[in-house]
Amino acid sequence: MIAPFSLSHLEAFRAACRHEQVFGSKILTAFTVYGVADPDHRFWLARDGESPLGALYLSRGVLVISADPRIDADEVAVLVQEHDVHEVDSDWQLCAQLHARLGGVTDSSYYMVYRGGPVEESFGDIVPGELPAVFSVLQQSHEYYRTHLQYGPWADDLTRRMARGCTEVYQLILDGQPVATGSILSQDETCGAIAAVAVLPEFRHRGLGSRMSRFLVGRIRALGKTPRLIAGYDGVAELYRKIGFVPCGRWGELYL
Repeated sequence: MIAPFSLSHLEAFRAACRHEQVFGSKILTAFTVYGVADPDHRFWLARDGESPLGALYLSRGVLVISADPRIDADEVAVLVQEHDVHEVDSDWQLCAQLHARLGGVTDSSYYMVYRGGPVEESFGDIVPGELPAVFSVLQQSHEYYRTHLQYGPWADDLTRRMARGCTEVYQLILDGQPVATGSILSQDETCGAIAAVAVLPEFRHRGLGSRMSRFLVGRIRALGKTPRLIAGYDGVAELYRKIGFVPCGRWGELYL
């Protein structure tokens, strides 16, 4: 059964977020920042009796799910239809089940976890990100960011996350200008999730994305946590393998 999350089931909700830690940490971070009273950020808990099967988080039409494979895909599909969801982020198994029920277009690649050694480098060219500059790098780097991000909501969300100590945003400076960016977008008790690593097109193939990723790995490990991420494409996953990440499953996105 899927029901709106209430604070009386907090431990079950946290347990459900551990089914998949990248999306789970995203859900937990959103809960930490927004709580249950904000109507623009909604949370649900799926349970089988007292067993937590899934945590679900909806904001701006995007539904993020951390779930046990036993979660009822039919129930999730009903929730998607009732709330006018246009994107679902989940593990690949659930994504495929929802695709069969709802149609749409899917995308997929790897969940990855860091299994490399300590990062023993200095990173004097990487500094805390200034949001206008970071947004500009993202917009120039990939079509997804141009079509999915509006500065106002994006900056407001990140500012709130950073104020709560849940998110860190950085930029890499080369010849006096920001040319790359990356973030620790979300965290839970044991992991930090790397996201939005981007490099201006004219500065690619210089190892700057890898450098930013190694820096973020070092930051997360300094917090005593394990770095995790979702690779945007299988080809990107190969780049992350070179710096110590290994696949640990497949995620899926369903666009409706």
